[in-house]
Amino acid sequence: MLLGDSGVGKTCLLVRFRDGTFLSGNFISTVGIDFRNKIVTVDQVRVKLQIWDTAGQERFRSVTHAYYRDAHALLLLYDVTNKVTFDNTRAWLVEIREYAQEDVVIMLL
Repeated sequence: MLLGDSGVGKTCLLVRFRDGTFLSGNFISTVGIDFRNKIVTVDQVRVKLQIWDTAGQERFRSVTHAYYRDAHALLLLYDVTNKVTFDNTRAWLVEIREYAQEDVVIMLL
């Protein structure tokens, strides 16, 4: 699951990973939550990944909280050109600790 403030690149990262392409043009915010699938091979075994893309805006947070508890991994993103988005990762971590499983893997990107 991809988390972080609006505009940090969650959807761009997901599209790049799944399709191998870059999004170009105008920025379009994710509304609520979206997901994409990709099949990868790990140790010669095909694995289907379902990656959830969340809206970063505050007004959608209550919607996305419900999805935290079933996540196996959370990727918390920030924009290196916008320090506020890095500072906000602390608040995101508080939410993760409140709503996600204790053993969830968390990566900061």
